[in-house]
Amino acid sequence: MRTGRTNTRRIERAGSLPKAVPFAALRATDEGPIGRSMNRRSLLLIGLFVLVGSYLVAGGVVDPTTEPGEPETLEQDRLIQPDENGSHVWPYTSRDRSTDERTLALNVIVHGDDERVQRALVAQDELEWEELDPDEEDEAEAYEDEEDAIQWDDAHGSTRYTYVDTEPHGGEGVWLDESYQLHSGTYLGSRHHIRAYTTEYDDWTAIQVHQEHFDFFRLRHTVTDIQQSQNTLEGEFLDEPFVEEVRREYHGTHGGWNDGWLSVVELAAVGPVVIGSVLGVLGLAGGGKAKGALRGARRLLEWAYLNVRGFVLIGALAGLVVGVRSAGIAVEAAVPWITPQAFVVALYPILAVGLPVTAIVLTQSLERAGRLLRLQRVVNWLGRPLAPQSAFTFTVVGLGLGFLLDFAAVGVTALPLELLLHRLGLIVTLGLLAAGTARNDTEGVVLFGVGLLGWVVGLAMPLLGYL
Repeated sequence: MRTGRTNTRRIERAGSLPKAVPFAALRATDEGPIGRSMNRRSLLLIGLFVLVGSYLVAGGVVDPTTEPGEPETLEQDRLIQPDENGSHVWPYTSRDRSTDERTLALNVIVHGDDERVQRALVAQDELEWEELDPDEEDEAEAYEDEEDAIQWDDAHGSTRYTYVDTEPHGGEGVWLDESYQLHSGTYLGSRHHIRAYTTEYDDWTAIQVHQEHFDFFRLRHTVTDIQQSQNTLEGEFLDEPFVEEVRREYHGTHGGWNDGWLSVVELAAVGPVVIGSVLGVLGLAGGGKAKGALRGARRLLEWAYLNVRGFVLIGALAGLVVGVRSAGIAVEAAVPWITPQAFVVALYPILAVGLPVTAIVLTQSLERAGRLLRLQRVVNWLGRPLAPQSAFTFTVVGLGLGFLLDFAAVGVTALPLELLLHRLGLIVTLGLLAAGTARNDTEGVVLFGVGLLGWVVGLAMPLLGYL
């Protein structure tokens, strides 16, 4: 080749240099082996710098964009509306606040309170109240090959946005980043990855779930599928007692790897679950079939087992109210020479302080209960911690039942409206306090503060003559 002959000639020419060359001449022509070596080293360093910089930018580690573009506003005809009269959502995700950076399609909508939806995802093992009956041969066998529920853990990943128009609630269109991310699998292997989007106005969670693996050559995750992940997540909600309905809706979202169909999950309220179970026990559900009755009985028993602490809370609150009344009557009869007001001074703090303390102790989350190790050991015998909604419900039922039993014990059959509203206010405020105690976030602190303030105000009103 020509290049080979040229190189050969250069080697020959370099080899033919006379042995005695003046030093000044060498500096003038420069450029001996030392100079060429320095040039190569400089080029190597520059090349490495450019190579590393380009890989960092390509991998998303470094973002050369100094200023983000203006967020794009979308028309409602490009959005979908998960709930009637609710907010509209763009059925895709994006790398930026613009449709130009569209990535994957939203493929699951779960209707229910935001925290309850997250709990249903993260704590599937705790909410798995009913398993498939192997004796029921007439039922579909989908997902029976999955021995255990998927365990979802907190995840970290690149931020993706979706657009939500809250105009039906008096708001405006905004680009939201994910409220939380979850994954099942390994970061450096293969995993299912969830990005969940919520709004403060609506009781639904929009989910983008996909399967991905870590690509060591790209130094980032590569999406391989969203359909199988959608089917897997959908299957986690099938035949669960806390789920009212699982269905598919067609919205024509064919972009972003989607086939146009959206999985929709409706979480059941606590009341309907319990009522449905009781009806099943009575044989009224399922057309009076024995199978329906047995299934309803099993659901009721499992639900009761998972809410042992709630029933203990009901008994403790009602027992305090009735117990204070019973103790007062008993002591007054035992020692008639002591004025009853003295007993009131001793028994009133049990109600004023004992009721909220009982609600706090029995609705403590594991993180907060861990600060009181001895108390935690005792309370843990009572079952799993209550969800905030359950804590509110059981507290309201417990204190309300205590008031009813107390009135019945002293023969009260009718109450003035002011007294009825006052007791109702105490019930609600104690319920808010319990719900706040069960939460471990800022909203929990707010709920706890509102409940505690309402409890203090409710107790102070009669003392200050306002009732």
